[in-house]
Amino acid sequence: MKKQGFTLIELLVVIAIIAILAAILFPVFAQARLKAEQTACLTHQKQLGQAVMMYLPDYDQVFPPSGEGTGPIPNWAERIYPYVRSLEVFTCPTQGISYDIVRRWYNLGRTQAEAIYQRYGVRNFSANAYVLAWINPPYQRAGPGVVRPEAAIEEPARTIVFNECVGVGTVLHRDRNGVLVPNNMHWWWAISDECWVCAENARDPDLDENFWISLLIHYGGANYTFADGHAKWMRPDQTYMPRRCQGNTPIGNMWQWGETTLGRCGANDCPPAMRQAVNNFCR
Repeated sequence: MKKQGFTLIELLVVIAIIAILAAILFPVFAQARLKAEQTACLTHQKQLGQAVMMYLPDYDQVFPPSGEGTGPIPNWAERIYPYVRSLEVFTCPTQGISYDIVRRWYNLGRTQAEAIYQRYGVRNFSANAYVLAWINPPYQRAGPGVVRPEAAIEEPARTIVFNECVGVGTVLHRDRNGVLVPNNMHWWWAISDECWVCAENARDPDLDENFWISLLIHYGGANYTFADGHAKWMRPDQTYMPRRCQGNTPIGNMWQWGETTLGRCGANDCPPAMRQAVNNFCR
């Protein structure tokens, strides 16, 4: 007896079922991948937080500076690198590397950039300059330049030390042979603060250097490391809203604790809606 094969209609039905299943499952797989990447980023930030906790007793309970001037001097990441001994800990797979910025700012092709990051490490995190001071800052928005002892931090569990950012800067300023990283790439977005959040929110969203996207990368938020060593996910608005009120004046936020909220930021740094939300907090 001759075996019958599938009819054309049967084959089309099978193909349609496979297509429907793929349409259902592929987004699920994509979401699962993004969630796994967020977890990896959070794990790395917890490791960085613990590295800072180990750094403190070795340096008289004083937080590491994020930088000093703009020359060939270690940034904050290189200072805590001995406590993690892994360049991978400074990465977040979701943030990745912005090869467009590397090309436009440093005139480096993708192959050249990858060789540099292989030697010096790519950094997907930035330090809060209000806590990890940039000594002799190159511009006003680089923070107050004050080195902070641990005891000076008000509410460490509510004070940010690290936030996520797209990868352009490096971890190290010298490789194991003492060769300097080209173009002082270790300084790129080595620091951030409340004014950085403002400025990025106001930037043209079509520009590829708009780092505001970095703060929304994980389901409308990002991971942050705090001064007590823990890390968690937050929306950007949760970070810049005032910490308390002094009369009708909003004071501090998760970036700083002793000044008027957004007070040091330039007049054009913050979008009107952001300033309005802050100003309404104490009314």
